[in-house]
Amino acid sequence: MIERVHMRFMEWAQSMEGMGIGSSLSMLECVVGSSTAEGTVPINSDIREVEQFVLRLPEDLGDTVRLFYLPPYLTHGQAAKKLGISTKTLYRRIDGVHVLFNAEVYRGVLPRIA
Repeated sequence: MIERVHMRFMEWAQSMEGMGIGSSLSMLECVVGSSTAEGTVPINSDIREVEQFVLRLPEDLGDTVRLFYLPPYLTHGQAAKKLGISTKTLYRRIDGVHVLFNAEVYRGVLPRIA
């Protein structure tokens, strides 16, 4: 698991709390706008970046991400069972999504290890 990517996804998940799966895009449409216009709310670009990335994922990976990070909060075993895959496959998919996100957003540059 790439920790910085996991943290970005956790921030995204917290912003989606209470919105329900499937309504996150409509939430984005409601709040995106000029931060100077009266009555609009500026949106965290990091959260929007994650949301757009998740929306572009193939259906199986998108479903995996949503069950892993968003309510209803299932155990990883329950999420895997709901997806019809093993827990090991669930972790592999999440790791793969993290690698894809890291390559897209951070251009594949990993932090240096001292």
